[in-house]
Amino acid sequence: METQWPLLIFSILLGMGSGLLVFVGIGEIKGTFHKVRFALALTALVLLGVGGVASTFHLGHIDRAFHILGNMSSGLSRELFAVAFAGIVALASAILARKDYPGASKVVGILALIAGIVLPLVAGASFMMPARPAWDSLTLPLMYLGTGLGMGFVLAAALACVMGDAKEAPLALKVALIGVVLSIVTVVAYVAWIAFAPFAHESRSIDRLFSGSLAMEFWLGVVVAGILLPAVLVGLAVKKGGNKPALAGATAEGAATLKQTAGYLWVALACLVVGSVVLRTIMYAVATSVESLIY
Repeated sequence: METQWPLLIFSILLGMGSGLLVFVGIGEIKGTFHKVRFALALTALVLLGVGGVASTFHLGHIDRAFHILGNMSSGLSRELFAVAFAGIVALASAILARKDYPGASKVVGILALIAGIVLPLVAGASFMMPARPAWDSLTLPLMYLGTGLGMGFVLAAALACVMGDAKEAPLALKVALIGVVLSIVTVVAYVAWIAFAPFAHESRSIDRLFSGSLAMEFWLGVVVAGILLPAVLVGLAVKKGGNKPALAGATAEGAATLKQTAGYLWVALACLVVGSVVLRTIMYAVATSVESLIY
């Protein structure tokens, strides 16, 4: 199956935006990341908006998107409603970030946490269908969620190091590390599903990933860029910027440490995006229909 680039771009942007929303929710619940929450919510809103527009290009004509909104059995329809809900929550978070309403901010933070988890699950679940065995598994929406949390958490931590309170950087880095771990676990789970999916076929075999026509994309794009490099880089960031006493106060040494830490995170984010894009191209490449075995 050919790669559907509008949907691929949509999934990357919504994943990153969803991860930012979950990070905002964690911050509101814990009462932290106040200096950076406006930037996080606004960035999430922009990513969701651009991603939502990108998804409509899959239809060929943007105006056709309005014809499917009344059909809740459509996966794209459910995705657009989920994007709209997440966008409203992101906008509310951005507005409240400029106000001093702790109670309301916490409620919206909980909604942001829910929206950030539900949206990638809805987007991933829309691909699940028995006709394409390589997609017909819960590991697919979980992969959408995990990679989104990885990208969003690392982006949020980078912004927290650049714009936030230096004392909160260690917590942001720990959250980023959790995101990378979730990304790795869900990517491995989905690759394992490709290996064990029913109706075995050479076009969607694990051998095609390990040593066949998709080997270069898999090893360089998914394993190296999507797993190994982010793990190493975020690990270095945690080691470098995880010392709260060293970051306390507006010292030149503390500022230099945060700058270097943010540098690790920006590179890790780029690697995660590359890995997520490549994995999704593989997802389309192995989406052989069972009809090809019948007819």
